[in-house]
Amino acid sequence: MSLPRLGSATLLVATVGLLAAAPAAPTARRDSRAVTLLLQAMNAQRTASGLRPLRLDQRLCDIAYEHAADMARRSYIGHTTPEGLTPFDRMRARHYRFGYAGENLALDQSVRLVFTDFWNSSEHRSNMLGQHYARVGIASVDDPPQGVIVVEDFSD
Repeated sequence: MSLPRLGSATLLVATVGLLAAAPAAPTARRDSRAVTLLLQAMNAQRTASGLRPLRLDQRLCDIAYEHAADMARRSYIGHTTPEGLTPFDRMRARHYRFGYAGENLALDQSVRLVFTDFWNSSEHRSNMLGQHYARVGIASVDDPPQGVIVVEDFSD
């Protein structure tokens, strides 16, 4: 069974949900180039909108990576794990304190397409331009043959 797609071969998860994915052998690795690309693109849009750039937070990157790798390993896509843990639960489990928090995640064929997907989605764009956010954690995991899973966790 293959993952459902929206638009041009894209799966964006803007609401809590669980989707079955095709079994695959993911390459769970940190892609620093992808993180840099996504951070620069997001901060360019924030600056153009008169907002301060987001700072990359390594603890949030670790939380985002763990979720991306888990989704690839267990073949699901969603903000909520099969056990019912939300992004906020995952942050609290790592003793990460926040007042405001949010999460973007997507599956597409490349990191560049993921950014376009996020930007073209009002809910995802709202997180990227959130005035109350100061930090972000970004992770990407290859999920062949589906593409790449990207998770962005935001915090104040």
